[in-house]
Amino acid sequence: MDDFKWEDLDKDGLTFLMEHRKEVFIDYQKLVNNLGQNLDEKTRQLIMLAIQVNSPAPEAIKIIIPKAIRSGATKNEIIDTLLMTIPVVGLSTVLKMLTIVLKELATYGRAYEDVTK
Repeated sequence: MDDFKWEDLDKDGLTFLMEHRKEVFIDYQKLVNNLGQNLDEKTRQLIMLAIQVNSPAPEAIKIIIPKAIRSGATKNEIIDTLLMTIPVVGLSTVLKMLTIVLKELATYGRAYEDVTK
């Protein structure tokens, strides 16, 4: 770390953490993994998705979507979770996030048409 220069810092904060403070990220992951232990994994991921909708870093949804799918969440459950946040975050926020969610769902090889049925 002695040769670290701020001007060489990659703009991506995660890159910095993984290279210079990996223990912080590992501890964070342990914390997240220990939350909601009385919930099944699908429910945990859908709640994380709902919380992330109004986050200052909404691109994290790209991390949550595959976790939700692997835990058994269907496309319609994912979309319903997003829609459930409308009263809290507003329609315009959900519409913006819906674009990201639909793109992510499409990348996981799911039939895009199923979403609109």
